[in-house]
This record gives sequence, structure tokens and C-alpha cells, in this order.
Amino acid sequence: MKQRLKIIILLSIAILGMAVITSAQTTINPDTVCANAVGEQYFVTNTPTSTYQWTITGGGGALQTGQGSNSITVDWGAVSGLYPNAVEVIESNAAGCPGAPILLDVYVLLLSGNAIGPFCAGDPTTPLVGNPAGGTWSGTGVVANSFQPSVGVGNYVLTYTMAGCNTTINVVVNNGPVTGPIQHF
Repeated sequence: MKQRLKIIILLSIAILGMAVITSAQTTINPDTVCANAVGEQYFVTNTPTSTYQWTITGGGGALQTGQGSNSITVDWGAVSGLYPNAVEVIESNAAGCPGAPILLDVYVLLLSGNAIGPFCAGDPTTPLVGNPAGGTWSGTGVVANSFQPSVGVGNYVLTYTMAGCNTTINVVVNNGPVTGPIQHF
């Protein structure tokens, strides 16, 4: 009797542990992906006897791997925007009975930055503008989302980052001429 009770308790703990582990699966809706992202993974908790039918619509998305399983990879397109119900999965159990569709909206994020320059080393600080607004600029010569040509002569790559996506612009700071001393004949 003690052995049977011990087994029941252990099974109860195992089932409770699996419930705790699987209940942590969440995704913020909409999901944000970078334009032209490849190999983006989506999944649901696996039921070993089930099959999964995935559908990808909008956003230039194309299912690459995993159809029929609980986990897929998707390559996304370059057109920015919100795509409602872009990822859908329907799980069917071993008896072939389908469950309710699970839907996920996807926001494809395409970043761009304003072209600036070329500059001379003494030019004033110039604001950097990223689209959509709200991201952060980084790189040599960047201070508070502005570029300071006083950083010196050179070619600089500046990066605009938002929601895990980024884009770059190239900025050139040119040398001024070196004029010799004034002479008199």
C-alpha cells in the first residue's frame, strides 16, 4: 500500500511539474520581426500523438520547415506593416479531431535612417532621424541621436536600432585643404 501511494504521489508531482513547465509558453501579440528576417521560429507545446497544420499569410512570410510538427521556421518579407493572423496553427489529435485555431499577428518592422553628409571636420552637429521614430542611434561620433563631425576625418558606419532590428548609414567627414603660408615676392 505504501509503495502504491508513493507511486501516485510521484506521478502527481510529475504531472504538476509538466503543467508548470508548459504553462509558461507565451508570445506577445503582435510578434515583431525584422523585415527580411529568415529562420524565425514559432512553436506550440508538443503533444506527441498530435499533428499540426500551420498557415502563414501576409508579410511576405513563407513557411520553411516543420509543417506537421509543433515547431516551424518562417522567412519574412520586406514590406513593413501589421499582418493580422499571419501565423495560424491547428492541432489535430490522434483521432483526427481538430482543435481551435491559434492565431498570431505579426508586425514586420523595416527601419531606415536619413542620409547625412558629407561633412567637413568643423561642421555643426546634425540630428539623426530614424524611421519609424523611437529607436536609438549608435556609432563613432553619435551623441544623443546626433552626429558630431568634430569626431574627425573618416568614414563612419552609424546604426539605428529598434525592437531587435537595425539598419545602418554611412557618413563621411572630409579633410579641409592644407594651405601654405602667405608669401610675398
